[in-house]
Parts: sequence; C-alpha cells; structure tokens
Amino acid sequence: MNLDKGLIIVIVLLAVVGAFVEIPMGSLAILVVGLVSGVTSPLNEIGERTAYLLVALAAPAVADSLEVIPAVGGYLNSIVDAGAIGAGGIWLASMTRAVVNRIKP
Repeated sequence: MNLDKGLIIVIVLLAVVGAFVEIPMGSLAILVVGLVSGVTSPLNEIGERTAYLLVALAAPAVADSLEVIPAVGGYLNSIVDAGAIGAGGIWLASMTRAVVNRIKP
C-alpha cells in the first residue's frame, strides 16, 4: 500500500470514528491529513482538482439532507462532512502546489 492510499484510509477512519466518538480537534486532524495527502501526492490534472473542489463544496450540502434518515442520518451527515474537510485539504495543498509551480522560474 502506498502513502496516498494510507492517508485516505486515515481520513476515512477519522471520519467514521469521529461520527460516533468525540475526537478533540478531529476536524483539524482530518484537514491536516488531507493537506499532507495533497502535498505528498498532488493532483496534477485540472479535472481531478476540480472534482475535489466540488466534493469539498457540495458534499456538506448533500449531507445535510441525510439528517432525515431516522437513527443513522446524523452519523452519515457527520461522516460525509468530515470527508469533505479531507477533500478540501487535498484540494488546497494541490492547488497551492500547482500555483507555486507556475510562478517559480
């Protein structure tokens, strides 16, 4: 297993565990893991970067509609929101790296 897959697994585990148990600064941890993933394995294609941006923006809105599911809706909402935070971190690091690469000579 490579580092990128391992970091994505950590994001998913933090999101799922954080839905059921309060993790102090859990959202920050997910964001940092996403940033590390974006730095170590940047998204080189503009389509991939755009997809991660759309997930980071749209997933929380869609997750809010999951609240109507009895018993599990709140947990699903929390998991999807946390995944969006991780996707936002990956996008931010990749986009920053792409901009820096365009600027530097």
